[in-house]
Amino acid sequence: MGLLDRFKRGELRLTRIEALSDGVFAIVLTLLVLELKVLPLKDHASVSELAHQLVELMPKFLSWLISFIIVCKFWLNHHHILALARHADYGLVWLNAIFLMGQAFIPFPTALMGEYWHNPLAVSIFGMVFAVNTLLFLALQAYILRRLIKPDLAARQDPHAIVKGFIGPASYLVGAAAAWASVYAAFVVYALTPLFYITPWQYRGRAGKRIPKGSD
Repeated sequence: MGLLDRFKRGELRLTRIEALSDGVFAIVLTLLVLELKVLPLKDHASVSELAHQLVELMPKFLSWLISFIIVCKFWLNHHHILALARHADYGLVWLNAIFLMGQAFIPFPTALMGEYWHNPLAVSIFGMVFAVNTLLFLALQAYILRRLIKPDLAARQDPHAIVKGFIGPASYLVGAAAAWASVYAAFVVYALTPLFYITPWQYRGRAGKRIPKGSD
């Protein structure tokens, strides 16, 4: 039996995968906020000094907010695609693990962009990391749709869902490129991109249309 064939084996329960994934998402969301620290004040009673520190903290706050929304978007869509699978095999387990590895890395580019928001390299790395994370998610989604989807749900899936999903990584790469011209433009692109995928989309057949489905 070949190596690839080994990954097609196994009928594992999805509950264990969901539990591990939820734990990783929770830790990532918690780690994101740790960079929001106010430096010690020389005069603890100085309103102006504290106000200055809070203004200096705004780039970090914005980086945290963008990452928090994107990670929550990943969690919601991850929950949605796992619900499509009838069970898990070893291939899904390892694709999910690689996806979670990408999620666990998110606090680093978030802190980097927040600290060096004026540096185009730092802002560009943020976009590239999220582009890679989106590609990992699409790989997981494609695996489920092609191998593990529940038969009764197969006809309800958009046959072009994966192709349309590439809008996400393309947008993040546009933001990464824009950072070299204007870091402000990159921030705008990063903030707007997750709004297109804020809820999973439901496909209602060739004669129907996609509608957002927020209950999955």
